[in-house]
Amino acid sequence: MRRRDIENILHQAGARPRHRLGQHFMIDPRVLRAILDAADLHGDDVVLEVGPGPGNLTALLSEKAGTVLAVDIDSALLAAAAQHWNHLKNVQWLRADVLAGKHEINPAVTQALLTLLERTERNGRRHRRGKLVANLPYNVASPLVAELLLLHWRNRHDSAPGGLLFERLVFTVQREVALRMRATAGTAAYGALGIIIQLLGDVEILRMIAPESFWPPPQVHSALVLIRPNEAKMAALSDAVGMQRILAGLFAHRRQNLVNAIRHGFPSVQIIPLLPRLQASGIDPRERAENLAPEQLLLLCEMLPAGDSRWG
Repeated sequence: MRRRDIENILHQAGARPRHRLGQHFMIDPRVLRAILDAADLHGDDVVLEVGPGPGNLTALLSEKAGTVLAVDIDSALLAAAAQHWNHLKNVQWLRADVLAGKHEINPAVTQALLTLLERTERNGRRHRRGKLVANLPYNVASPLVAELLLLHWRNRHDSAPGGLLFERLVFTVQREVALRMRATAGTAAYGALGIIIQLLGDVEILRMIAPESFWPPPQVHSALVLIRPNEAKMAALSDAVGMQRILAGLFAHRRQNLVNAIRHGFPSVQIIPLLPRLQASGIDPRERAENLAPEQLLLLCEMLPAGDSRWG
């Protein structure tokens, strides 16, 4: 789809790209092909696409996947895209904010996905796993990816029948956010977001994307990211939600050593009895949280009360 075609769909909606919604539409066919290749789509896949915009990626997804759930908060643009692509019978268009809050996926979205997955199962297809494949709006990318992985963890941990699981997450995102998701200990980009993602899945940056690949071009470079939920890692994490809160508390004081960060973030913790436990786990109390590997932070978080974090 060319820029002119996208402009025509926007014209039908009486709209222009909205910076507030992080709307930058993918127009580079090479990147679109890279997204499809990374998604590894099959005829029984149920795909969640967030921020379909004019629907050019949606149309390509519909050719490979069983069903596509295209979710957009922009009602006028969603209606115009749905009208333009009304011949795509395996696409369901849903007007919704994908996030119900900072730490919650919109229940309407999860219910729509579960309904589509149940329909796939009734038709004799495979297990209940969906895929996120999207050119994500910049303003929802970080919380959405984290919450989808946490949702997968909850459903896996609770062993609840009918729970929503994800086979992979493939998405474009701002370059700096991608680097945070893949960052290693001791680097400036290392923080709570990347740690929780790396403790729940395997992260790979597939390629960098120039601003010219989008219209309108953003002022930053982007990246194509692939995340595979890792079942072994998830099994080792007894409380992913609690760990998310603890990491927020620790990294609110990332420049302080662990003793001071714990004092500030967890007022009920008695430091003196904690010290031998830290040392027995190979964790130096004088170290900063930003210099600990995800596996070390996992051990640390098991010693701290998630409910007592001031950043919960």
